[in-house]
Amino acid sequence: MMKKLMSFLLCIALLCTALPALADLDTAFEAGNLKLVETDSVCTPAVSDFKLTEDMLTVMAELAPEMDVPAMVEEALKAGPPTALSLAPSGNAAILELAGYGVCFFEGKYHVIYPGASRGVEDTCGNRKDFFMRFAGNYRTSIDDYSGMIWSPDGRYVAISNMYVLFGGAKVGILAPMIIDVSTGEMILLDAFPTDKGFGQTVSAACFSRDGRYLYYILYGRFEDARICLCRCDLATGETEALLKSEERAFIPPLRELADGSLLINDNNQTRTSEFGSVFRFAEKDGEWILEHIEGTATTRYASPSRLFYSEKSGYAVTLDNTLLVRPYSFQVFRPEEDFVGLDRYLCLSEEKDEVISLTGAELEAAATAAQELCKDIEPKSRDNAVNALPFRCIEYAVMSPDGNYLLAVTVSTDDPIADYTREVCMIRLSDLAVRKVDGPDARSIALGAYLNWRRAIEWNTDTLIIVTDTGVKTYQFE
Repeated sequence: MMKKLMSFLLCIALLCTALPALADLDTAFEAGNLKLVETDSVCTPAVSDFKLTEDMLTVMAELAPEMDVPAMVEEALKAGPPTALSLAPSGNAAILELAGYGVCFFEGKYHVIYPGASRGVEDTCGNRKDFFMRFAGNYRTSIDDYSGMIWSPDGRYVAISNMYVLFGGAKVGILAPMIIDVSTGEMILLDAFPTDKGFGQTVSAACFSRDGRYLYYILYGRFEDARICLCRCDLATGETEALLKSEERAFIPPLRELADGSLLINDNNQTRTSEFGSVFRFAEKDGEWILEHIEGTATTRYASPSRLFYSEKSGYAVTLDNTLLVRPYSFQVFRPEEDFVGLDRYLCLSEEKDEVISLTGAELEAAATAAQELCKDIEPKSRDNAVNALPFRCIEYAVMSPDGNYLLAVTVSTDDPIADYTREVCMIRLSDLAVRKVDGPDARSIALGAYLNWRRAIEWNTDTLIIVTDTGVKTYQFE
């Protein structure tokens, strides 16, 4: 038994390594020798290795009496090794799935995830059972969304925002603010809202403050006087306060805290008639929170931001922009702490060679207009045909490196708007926009799915990448 335990902990430790010093990656990038290789899965633990506390079993029995939790765990262990779903950037924690059941790992110990009752707010609306039953047996699809898992700086807590459920067509009612204490496995309810038969309030985006004291989150849904509400929960006291309400569409994840304590979030307002903005910033000024709309000089009505990345380590931020409101064919690289320098241009990946093309807003509009003209006689007439005719590669999915200096992108290119496509993985160095091809997994196997704007296909928090493929969730490292 001890041998099995040590083997399991060793495998977890190998996956949950601290952030790498990416010198080897820098060298490989310079040499043009980037290759991802699949790593071994974690080992199968023994039944006695799981910590099933009396409190955990009592709460589960109360919420779901039809579930025999100990039997479920024992059966799950027979199904094979657990799947790594998320690794904390701090390198000391992970969320795993074992035959559909959630397991968390923190500093050498691991626990079954369960809906606790001893901490958090009173569940006056019955959300704990709804939350638990939604996740039980369905962890992979429940957290396989745009933001993935949102980790606290020390790796102890993880939050979940679920845009995939929000836009997936299911009337889920409410996804209340909930965090998981990875050191115990307890799911903690931070606030409670009444259940709505149709579309209620849901946590669409969240982030922990840099000092780990607060969880900021956006409530999106039906309010009397607003579309969104920015909230802040003090994790030490459990108190939650509403900081700001607004009618703006500042709810698309992720939410990121900047060095000055302000918060950055995407501007996905596709209802503007003339031009689209780039990002929103929540900021506290003179004791009051305000929402600022940050526009770049390259703003164009042909590009609407769909994804946002930010790294406090490098100071870089990146937006992927949907061209003609369809798919991302352009992106912007800027520095929020340096007066948002970089928002004066659009960047596109050339179809012909591995290089980035810099365009003004007017030049991007001209390219989009020419693509529309080229496809005006193609049936069916659609924006899809027009964007396929652009002389750039579509960035179907992207993720920022742990140090914030690279962007790993899954791209698609085609010379004919109705022809088959070519998909490949490449890496962009943000300092000079150099591009290198990445070998390894078949790019067509990466499971982007119909909701590729919201589903998390790749996580890169440590030197181990988690990639969702058409044959399952797998882990990779650079060779």
